[in-house]
Amino acid sequence: MQRRWGFKVLGSLQVIDSGRVAELRSAKQRVLLAALLMKANAPVSSYELMEHLWGEEPSGSARATLQTYVMRLRQSLDDLADRKLVRTWPTGYSIHVDDDQLDLLTFQRLRAEAKRAPDLATEARLLGEAAALWRGPALDQVSSLRMEHTDVQRLNEQRWEVLERRNDAELQLGRHDQIVDELRSLVAEHPLRERFWYQLMLALHRTGQQAQALDVFRRASEVLADELGIDPNAELRALHMEVLAGSSAPVTVQAGPSWLPPAVGDFSGRADEVMRLTAGLRAGGTWTITGPGGVGKTSLAVHCAHLVRDAFPDGQLYLNLRGGEQKPVEPAAALDRLLRGLGVSGGAIPSTVDDRVDLYRDLLSDRRILVVLDNAINETQVRPLLPGTTAGAALVTSRAALAGLEAAHVVPLDVLPSPDALALLRAAVGEARCAAEPVAAQEIVTYCGQLPLALRVAAARLVARPHWQLAKLAGRLSDERRRFDELSLGDLDVRASLALSYDGLDESHRRAFRLLSLVDTPDFPAWVASPLLGLDLDDAEDHVEALVDARLVDYAGRDALGQVRYRLHDLLRAFGREAASEDPAAALKALFERWLDLATRADVELPHQAIRLEPLALERFDLGDAADWFDAEWQNIHAVITQAAALGLGSLASELAIRSTAFCDLRARFDDWEQINDLGLSVAPADRRPILFQQRGILCARLNRYAEASANFAAAQEGFAATGDVWGEAYARYGMGWMHEWGGRSSEARSAHREAMARFVASGNPHGEIEVLCSLGAIERRAGGLAAAQEYLERARRVAGQLGDEQSELMATLELGRLHQFTGELQMSAAFLRSSLAAAQKLGDPDFAANIRLFLADTLIRSGQVGLAEEQLRQAWEFFEAHDDRQGRIWVWRLRSGLAATPEEALRLASLAMDQAREMDSPPEFGRSLRVLGDALERAGRSEEAREHWRLAGETLTAAGFQAEVDELRLATS
Repeated sequence: MQRRWGFKVLGSLQVIDSGRVAELRSAKQRVLLAALLMKANAPVSSYELMEHLWGEEPSGSARATLQTYVMRLRQSLDDLADRKLVRTWPTGYSIHVDDDQLDLLTFQRLRAEAKRAPDLATEARLLGEAAALWRGPALDQVSSLRMEHTDVQRLNEQRWEVLERRNDAELQLGRHDQIVDELRSLVAEHPLRERFWYQLMLALHRTGQQAQALDVFRRASEVLADELGIDPNAELRALHMEVLAGSSAPVTVQAGPSWLPPAVGDFSGRADEVMRLTAGLRAGGTWTITGPGGVGKTSLAVHCAHLVRDAFPDGQLYLNLRGGEQKPVEPAAALDRLLRGLGVSGGAIPSTVDDRVDLYRDLLSDRRILVVLDNAINETQVRPLLPGTTAGAALVTSRAALAGLEAAHVVPLDVLPSPDALALLRAAVGEARCAAEPVAAQEIVTYCGQLPLALRVAAARLVARPHWQLAKLAGRLSDERRRFDELSLGDLDVRASLALSYDGLDESHRRAFRLLSLVDTPDFPAWVASPLLGLDLDDAEDHVEALVDARLVDYAGRDALGQVRYRLHDLLRAFGREAASEDPAAALKALFERWLDLATRADVELPHQAIRLEPLALERFDLGDAADWFDAEWQNIHAVITQAAALGLGSLASELAIRSTAFCDLRARFDDWEQINDLGLSVAPADRRPILFQQRGILCARLNRYAEASANFAAAQEGFAATGDVWGEAYARYGMGWMHEWGGRSSEARSAHREAMARFVASGNPHGEIEVLCSLGAIERRAGGLAAAQEYLERARRVAGQLGDEQSELMATLELGRLHQFTGELQMSAAFLRSSLAAAQKLGDPDFAANIRLFLADTLIRSGQVGLAEEQLRQAWEFFEAHDDRQGRIWVWRLRSGLAATPEEALRLASLAMDQAREMDSPPEFGRSLRVLGDALERAGRSEEAREHWRLAGETLTAAGFQAEVDELRLATS
């Protein structure tokens, strides 16, 4: 029976396996799972997941560790094979569940259905069902500071909001006595939520319990005074007066001027911002909402202003300052309008701005009035319009940061998270219509860049055209050239909104924005503007920061090197490209050349194996650790290779692919390596193709695709020979020697390596000589020529030390460790292997480190240190699983078969290794697996089958030239 998983986050995190609660013991796995569930069915970026797991400054190895945690989570959820539950995206991961598999999705559905309920009784029932899903605080006992400050607060606030709505509905239905007990519990648990006090007081009042209702008001007053130093709000005070008067008439609150625009009926998302703003406004002071055009600043301000109307019984003023238009409202005109709203006649309004400010603030003193100032242009426009006391509050929206407003609380606004953007579309278009085309709905959200204004325009088009399928609009939006034409309807126009910020710039900054919009990278450091604009670094940074101030470029955080990074929103990028008249290839060439220069200098600092390019006269790389720089810039470099190839800059694209290969090899980024190699080969000039073939041969060898590797090494050898490149031809012959080694053709391997050695000597490449010496040492070790093997390897290690070549010294040390294992010097073997493991970790090479762990585990097993061996196998297995390394898994299965507690387990593991080895084009791996399966069969009492497997293993290993292992087999089975 197929397992069905369920998850609960409304309370403690629970995993349900086919109806039973399953235990997820790892705290980090629980955090990872919770972060994915908070955005179920949508990708969560790796950066965000790392912040959840390790805070704002994760270590350099965090991304690799995250991959391991994802692999373990998949293992816990039985999702390693299908990966239908936890899926991988280019930018991160997602978890995919149906509504009935996650209580949060059910909760959100019930909330939405309650808003559309046809009658009050249905609304009360749906809200009651939503509230009943909660078992305690959201994600209780999930340890993540970021989650506590974002998702947990947002969800808990939604819980209380649902309860408040449910209580209101029950009270309107006359069910006062049915909810009194629950309301008593709610005020005890949340004594600072005035709404619960009000509902309890009203329920008691409506059931004739006047004395108890008055006591509730007394207790509420005491709590609010003690904890916050404030009096009960106007709503509670009015109800108190009603109870005292013994009246049952509807509660009324004294009204002042109310200029707020109509409430936003389908407002979605922004739960964190709403909670912060409503709580802040009730406490008083000045609050500013800042963000780019179309991000929903006005909608949020109006929504929050309506939510806190009860806290401002003396009135709510609203004024559009028209900061984005050609003629913003002057402070004098704004004050004239506000004073008239406060009841001052025209003849009594002073003539000077200063006198108007004095009168305005005098009228506001000691009055609970909310002032909403929309679309402010700068601090100068806003400052005279702010209340002078803390009795009231001000809410200001602006595209500018307004950092100069004293004591203002800033709430920055970005585009909507994907789930909230989808919720906005569903609320406007209809649940059924979106549910019928979920893929198209997500595409519309993506093409709109999750920008609220764009989503509202798209939704309005769909509402106006009920005969359109969502896929039709998604198809129209997919064409970047006409996207803004589709995102215009009536007075809603995304292009016009974005143009307000762009048109306000001088030409130098407009050009900077257009050129930055042409670059396909997901983000960028400020220096990128220097080659683009032909400016020095300081001027380039000033231009980028000016675009940040204009809300055309976003601050994206700091990378591992400490560089500030920036990004363009997708719609802003499309707008910039629409405005650009520059030829992209010509405009971007200097920038791409700068990236190539940096990558080339960083590449020189990295370890290389089986291909090392001839040295160039380069400036030293001075941006810190080269591998860390590649880590920080990798997504950009990948994007530049892709874009340069598309723009016809083939030589540049292929050279950048060549110079990025050592990094991909070091960090085991094999998928990325294959992609950039494919691109490089498709556009490379003829003289660079042999290098790319050689690099592809190495890649295929790393992935155990030996036939492909041989073909690529052969193509590289032919190409190098045709151009007279002796250095390159030596590496190609060395690669062919590798393939002969792993194919069990020892004689051919020796011949290829010696041919490579002659060419390395002729071309003056001692690093290549060391690599060949290590391979010849390995061949002699396997063949039983242990003295010759030691001579080769000691010579390699000595020369590597003289050259200061850490990579080559690591290889020689590793092979010496394996040699001492065969000679029975296990203590010395372990010492060499531990030294090589430390070197691989220092170089940041997880692939090499995982393989060394195998050899160290083998030595530890032979010396009886099984516990230590198990730990090495565990860490190696995690890497092999995360990178789908078949050969590594085979080695682990073979070693664990010998450690198995029962004959049945030993046979199972040996059989797994045998099945996988059959599929590999590697006689040595096949022979080794035959031997281990024979050992397991003997242990299971099947001696005749065991002897037959040992016989076949001996024949296979003999033919491959692995005489030392044949001798060991005979000794062990005689």
